[in-house]
Parts: sequence; C-alpha cells; structure tokens
Amino acid sequence: MPDFAATRTQDTPSYVPSPTVEDFILSVRNGTPDELRVLILQGSRGEGKTTAGAAAFLSLAERLSKVTPELLPLRIAVIRDSWVNLSRTTVESLRDFGRKGMAIEWRDSGRQALMGFTDTPLVHYHFFGLDRPADADKLQGFECSAIWLEEVAPAADLSAGIPAEAFGLGVTSLRQRGVPKRVVVTMNPPDQDAWILHVEELLDEMDLGSVRVRRWAIPPGEKERHFRYLASLSRTEAEAQGWTQAADEFKAYRDWCDAALTAIGRRDLAGRLVGGEVGEIRVGEPVASTFVRALHVVDELEPMGSQPIVRLWDGGGCPSCVIGQAVGENGRAGFNVLASHTMLNTPLDQFIREWVLPTMSDRGIMPVQGPRGAYGTGGAPRRRAWTYRDIGDPSMVWEGGTVKAENTSGRVIQETLAAALEPGPVDWDSRREALLSAFHRPGHERARFVAIDKRDNALLIQALAGRFRYPKDLAPGRITMTVQAAKRASGPKFSGVPDALAYGLAMLYPAAEWVRQTLLRPVPKVRRRSWLVS
Repeated sequence: MPDFAATRTQDTPSYVPSPTVEDFILSVRNGTPDELRVLILQGSRGEGKTTAGAAAFLSLAERLSKVTPELLPLRIAVIRDSWVNLSRTTVESLRDFGRKGMAIEWRDSGRQALMGFTDTPLVHYHFFGLDRPADADKLQGFECSAIWLEEVAPAADLSAGIPAEAFGLGVTSLRQRGVPKRVVVTMNPPDQDAWILHVEELLDEMDLGSVRVRRWAIPPGEKERHFRYLASLSRTEAEAQGWTQAADEFKAYRDWCDAALTAIGRRDLAGRLVGGEVGEIRVGEPVASTFVRALHVVDELEPMGSQPIVRLWDGGGCPSCVIGQAVGENGRAGFNVLASHTMLNTPLDQFIREWVLPTMSDRGIMPVQGPRGAYGTGGAPRRRAWTYRDIGDPSMVWEGGTVKAENTSGRVIQETLAAALEPGPVDWDSRREALLSAFHRPGHERARFVAIDKRDNALLIQALAGRFRYPKDLAPGRITMTVQAAKRASGPKFSGVPDALAYGLAMLYPAAEWVRQTLLRPVPKVRRRSWLVS
C-alpha cells in the first residue's frame, strides 16, 4: 500500500501525504466561497499528483459536510486531452481508491463516479475526454464547483495536452452555489512556453483580490523519502518493511524510467518526467536538430556599424521577419540574430508598421539620425550609415509591372522600406541543410557561428528548440521530412521565423559550399615520434 498508511477507520483509507502534497491539499480545503483559487501541482511521474488531487477534493468536501452538508456532493469536472488517456490514468487512480477501501460508485459506463466516506456522497466526478466533440459541448453548459485539469502539457507524442480553451470554459462553469470555487491542475513539468504558465503569470499580474494563484513543484524523489520517513515512524516491523519496500520500488521505477529515456536519446523527456524540470517538449522530430539553446542563445547582441543589416522574410497571411547581421570579414564568420517575430493573420504592410519599423528604431538601426544613447553610450547625436539587404520567400518577390497576388508582398517591402527583396532558394533541401549546418559549424576562434539575442527572439528560440518539427507516426516511427508537413505540424506561429532564417542562411552560407571547403581543407601534418625515443 504505497499511498496509504496501514491504519484504517471504518474501512476508510488513511492518506498520509508528503510535505509538498499536504500543503497543496490544505490550500484546496481552505478558503471562502467568494474566492477563486487556481492551484497547480507539478511533479515528475509517479510522485502522487493524481492521488493528491482526489484527496484534496475529498478533504474540501469533508470540511463542508460538517457545516453545510446540504451543498454536497461537490460536482467536479475532470478534464484530459482524450478519453483513452483519462480512463487509463485518472479513472484508474480513482479505482485504486476503491480497491483500498474507499466508498465509490461508478455510473454512466464509468464516465461518472460518486465518492465519499459516508452514506451521502462527498464528491461527484464527471469525466471529459476532449477528443470527443460531445464531451466538449457538454462542458459548455455544465455547472460545477471545481474543474480538475490533468496533464495540460503534451508528453512528447504520447498525448496532445489540454487546450487553453478548456481552462476558460471550465472557469465559466464554476457556478455551484455556496461552495469554494477551485481550478486544480495536476501535471508533469510542462514546456516553458506552456499556456498554463502564462495564465498563472497573467492572473498574478492582474492582482485580483478574489483570485489566488499558486503552484507547487514536488521535489523529485520526495515520495521515496516520505516513505522512508514513514518507515522510521512505524510501530511494527511488518509496517516498516512495507514502507521500505514501497520506497525501494519507487526508486527502482525512477531509475528504470531515467535509463530507458536516456537510452533512446530523449534527455528532454528524462529531465521532465523523471527530473521534474520545466523544459522543452519535443513532439515529433525537430527540424533544427543541431540547435542548442545553451550554445546559440546569448544574453544580448548589439548591431555593428561595419556590416549591413540583413532582413529575412517569410510571407503568407502570417508574415515573419528575422533581423540580423553577418559578422566577421566579408560576413563569413557567422550570423547574429538581433530580433525576429511572426504576426498571425496580419497584412504585411501592417506587420512592417507595427513590428519591423518599431523594432529597428528600438535597436538603433533605422536609416535616420538618432542619439548615441540608442546604443547605450550616451553623448551627442550622430548618424549611422546603415546599409540593408533583404532576402526571403521567392513567391514574395515583386518584378516591376507584375501585379499577381503572390508578388504583392515584394511590392509592399519596396514601397515601405525602399528595398528590393532577393529570392531565396525554392527547394527545401537547400534551406534545411543550411539551417542544420549553420548551427553545427564552429565560428571564428571557437565562437558560435550563429548567435541569437534572447531579448527579442522568444518565438524563434522556441521554434528552433523543437516547436518547428516534422510530424512523427508513433507506431512505425516514420518521420515525414517535408516543409509542408513541418508547417502543418508546427502551425504558422512556429514555422514562419525559422523558415525566414533558413532562406537567409541558404543564401549567405550554403551548406554545400561549407562542406566543399571543409573537405578541401588540408589535413595538418603531425610529426610522429617513435615510442623508442625517450
């Protein structure tokens, strides 16, 4: 019995939570009806997050049963990305409560569950798997006291995660009168760009007196340490052995998971699912597999007056632009990315007015006189003689009198920026290989060849770290490595800026040319000494 102590009262399991989980349960239990609490429990696999969620709702209901029993049972909407995942995980964990002595009644073919310590149910669970449109429709008109979101972030091809809309619709369903309102999230550590983290930040920034937000991160291995602590408190040898065995089994489980994920080259998953780290989620195969955040992202980069400003473009209804500079003699030593952005469902001229020009002004690279303070040096105004080069999607190129719709983007660039757009390569192989080789090749004197300023490139960094990806069929492991497949899998938000960068890198630093120069480079001669010479 790894999650419950041996002592039972009236056939009811006595739950002994770990320290972090206990604090989480108390926050769910306490509070008044006029306050909404958004409570997030994060931890690696097996640490007891689902058990903690169920125990927390039972604790809240038990408290209410002593003062306002007429409000019970609590109606809880339990939401996960699919019914299959929900039935195999959350529902099975609740069934485990029943196997350990909890009174539980299943209804509607297992899509509802009543749970409680007494004859009157304390909690009424309603399960929603969002792969079924009917479940999503039911959620819109549902009235409950709490929503429970299980695993909002995807788990690398194993699940798709829960969309942010489920959070919004769920909050509008919190209409059960007289009971404290709760949004409970139990999850593995998500991607650092996961919507739940942004919701947490935004709600905190709004500083609403009626909304409280808190997140707990269970330290990896806390469950094992907790079991060993319970073993030390045991009154009998048999009880101590039971807790010690549970601790040993959980430690072995963590070791197996870490070894298996490492063996298949998925340290990103091992860090999240075993190490409890917020990091990148790689769903599918990253297009820019040679990109390394720790190597290629720097705190800040400043424009250098000796080199042209290069603007790289990808068109369509969601225009993208990467602003950078080639560095070194003749620009052959590498490429600095100063800023980049994609604006969804926006005309190109509006994108240029609202992002490109303001960003160039902020970075001090506009072709106008400006204060030296723009470069952080202070002093008298001066003029920078910037030159510019624009490279992008060939379909955007505008030729003189051409008025075809696909060519109007180049005309907008010419009229708004007084620039002529150079066409990048049409074939995907040239762009893909340039992208891979640029992040693989060394820079001058062991420096990075491509450096990205983290201040103005959040979207590009996320895309390169794995959000710009090829789709992968999980069963046969087949990867579809076409640009069309990558753009469909990644969406315009995460495909635009890396593709714009690829157009420029393919023109500035063709992979074939770098490989040719590398192969023709003479091998340094090493004078070998005989082992007989002392």
